Amino acid sequence: MKESMQKIKSLLQKTTKYFFDFLVVFIGVFLAFWLNARKEEQNKEEEQVQVYRAIYEDMNAFYLSGREENKNGFVNVFQNYESKLDSLISIKKIPANMRFFGDYWHLEIVNSLSRGEKLTTIDAELFKGLANFNTSHQMFIQEIENFNQKYETYITVHYEEGMDYFYKLDSNEPVERIKTLQKRLNHIISLAQMLVKTAENAKMNLNREFNFENE
Repeated sequence: MKESMQKIKSLLQKTTKYFFDFLVVFIGVFLAFWLNARKEEQNKEEEQVQVYRAIYEDMNAFYLSGREENKNGFVNVFQNYESKLDSLISIKKIPANMRFFGDYWHLEIVNSLSRGEKLTTIDAELFKGLANFNTSHQMFIQEIENFNQKYETYITVHYEEGMDYFYKLDSNEPVERIKTLQKRLNHIISLAQMLVKTAENAKMNLNREFNFENE
């Protein structure tokens, strides 16, 4: 009987030891997985903040480059060109060439993100708004390119035919092709103003959420 009790006691001691060994290993593995999952979650959160920061910086740069308070901003550039072109058309002195070019109305970061998968991690409403903004911005860029092409086609190519070629017979009223250019330029200005306002709202909302300006 005594021998049986000693065997049972010995078995219990071994079982208890194995149990605690197993428990230590289990806790160690569990903590390792938990810490790894926590680190991955923190990395995702930080990556998401970096995406928001990149969007903020691009939107802010676009807003500062275009706002009407900026005398050299692209909205003012387009408006000045429109005023100048309208004046020259009215006195039959249409310039042979007019072409818009520049990189300060582009959105390199947002366009790059839109082509990748990083935007899929951001807030759904922001993603939807950014997608709409990017579509409007691409339309804006296309309108600028179209204006440049049409100006060359409608005016530059035919400039040697004389100024009267661009006006109705015995009149100071320009032909429809010239009016089309004026409408296109006006549309570019409207798009630019809308995009600059939208960029301002977007960057203000992002700053309110993440306080990027005070970092």
